Amino acid sequence: MRKEYWAQKTIKKTASIIKKDILITNQSGQVIAASTPNYLGQSHKAALHSVNRNVPIEIEDEDMKFWNVDSPCIVTPFEHDSTAHGTVIILGQPDEIRDYSRLLKLNAEFVINQEKERAESYSNQLSRTQMLSYILFNQERHIQNYNRKGIIDQLGLNEQTAVALIHIETTSKSKIRSLRDALDKWKLPTDDIIETSPQDYIYLFKSNKHRGTSLKALKDFISNQQDDILKKTMITIGAFNMGVQGLIQSYNEAMSLQKLIRTLRHTDGVHTYKEYELETICNNISYFTPSNETSLVTNYKKLLDFGEDKYLNETVEAYFRNHGKLVKTANDLFIHRNTLNYRIKKIHDITGWDPNTIDGIVLLRLAQMLYKKSK
Repeated sequence: MRKEYWAQKTIKKTASIIKKDILITNQSGQVIAASTPNYLGQSHKAALHSVNRNVPIEIEDEDMKFWNVDSPCIVTPFEHDSTAHGTVIILGQPDEIRDYSRLLKLNAEFVINQEKERAESYSNQLSRTQMLSYILFNQERHIQNYNRKGIIDQLGLNEQTAVALIHIETTSKSKIRSLRDALDKWKLPTDDIIETSPQDYIYLFKSNKHRGTSLKALKDFISNQQDDILKKTMITIGAFNMGVQGLIQSYNEAMSLQKLIRTLRHTDGVHTYKEYELETICNNISYFTPSNETSLVTNYKKLLDFGEDKYLNETVEAYFRNHGKLVKTANDLFIHRNTLNYRIKKIHDITGWDPNTIDGIVLLRLAQMLYKKSK
């Protein structure tokens, strides 16, 4: 026992209530807390004997000289796991203070047990956070060892998990504290929070029927919270997944989405990956492979420059607006179906992308979005 909260904060208050001086010693019999400061650091012979034998000692007036003390007292050892960690000493006649010593012993043992549990919990949480951080921040390294069932169970990755990146644009300590308090209110025992900076947090949401098992439900849960600080916070959420690779995928989705939202000049709001999936993919192409973006946009621009009235661009816009349905697209453009087929063939001839095939329509859509983004 070194600097337990109980020993440091409550001795004086307890002494003022029972009107007796109280001392706390460690395992070597040295006084480490006292209601009267002049006892601090004193070595107490009876306390050391009490710890070694793990038995209480009552010192009457006639015993004071033997124990080398200046007051009668009761010395009571307190223990954890059958080992004495120190003693509680109450100065006064044993008959008057016996009940007090028993209560203080129980209180000390309760606090030590609580401190041990808190320390173990903190150690486990720290280990868990370290492993999760290693997985998320070292994706290029070999992480196969983390795929073992025991570790997956320990990290809770056998449950559906969605990674949320939470960012607030402020340096105000009170606002940052308010955000942290709001996050703690959401936290279930299986959730994890990793603080990467005072303004940035990674929150691992476990799927929960009351909070949300889908991105839409989770977004609604967060959006319905009443904390004002959340209105000034940007939250991007990756999809629900399981396992180590699922965790990495959800984190990467949330990270890519955060980059996209920042390019859109947003600093707040709750955003889910599924809402911006195609836009996020396009943004990743721009960010990681700009040469691919240039190639796609250059090819798409050929459509814009074709013909005096540049009707092919209008055709592409209507085609995607109507989800590739030819009849609806033709009606929307007030043209015959055969005319639309001619235009689609012309798009194929100019770009090499056939809108009637999966590959062609995907490339055409990506190119269209990247072109709009570049503008």
